[in-house]
Amino acid sequence: MGVLDSVIVTSYFLFIIVAALLFKRFSKTSSGFIRGGGAMMWWMAGATAFMTQFSAWTFTGAAAKAYEDGLAVLFLFWGNALGFFVAALYFAARYRKLRVDTAMEVIRLRFGKASEQIYTWLQFPLTTIASAIWLNGLAIFVAAVFHIDLFITIIGVGILVTFIAISGGSWTVSATNVIQLILLMAITLTVGIYALFYVGGPEALVNQSPVTSIMGDGVSYWQIFVLWVVFIISKQVISTNDAMSCYRFLVTVKKGKRKRPL
Repeated sequence: MGVLDSVIVTSYFLFIIVAALLFKRFSKTSSGFIRGGGAMMWWMAGATAFMTQFSAWTFTGAAAKAYEDGLAVLFLFWGNALGFFVAALYFAARYRKLRVDTAMEVIRLRFGKASEQIYTWLQFPLTTIASAIWLNGLAIFVAAVFHIDLFITIIGVGILVTFIAISGGSWTVSATNVIQLILLMAITLTVGIYALFYVGGPEALVNQSPVTSIMGDGVSYWQIFVLWVVFIISKQVISTNDAMSCYRFLVTVKKGKRKRPL
């Protein structure tokens, strides 16, 4: 890792730490800590919703599948887009009107306390395993690019994420997500435009692609591909509108009202 890389990474980590300390004063109550007191601007909630769909796999595994199979992998992300569209049309406003602080309270309102407890305790092992997979994927990517030991990345990022979560709560998470979104869009557009110019334009990109079919090279029957598309889009729509994912709608200001953070 070069000097410039080190400066950029270090500066970003310092920004996250400073943001956590600054927004800590907005988290004086449980509502302020968990959902920002329901006082966040819509674009902050949108940035959080958008960034939660990204992980190290997006830029490693998904990129590799896009190179090998072409457009097929994009149905995952098109499913996310459709899910957010459905949320905007139907679920977001209704979820916001529930006047709860956590997704678990929604489970209790709909299915009772027993279901709430079972659902809550199940999240501990499931989210722990999922987080371990995400950290491992990130560590592998960082090790390949920056030659940093996997153990250092996993422990370091784990401690940093924990610090952010317990210090500033949802305000800190949303603020850092906005910065991540700006960086992600800037880098993606820059690299994407440069790649198109480098390869000779969209037509040259299509002509030089090793993929011969929209289904990819590993699928022999279009019926299987269509069935996969239907199921994967349905799965993504459901996952972006389930109780755990819809927590992001609880943080926003109610329509017609503007209020300062707690």
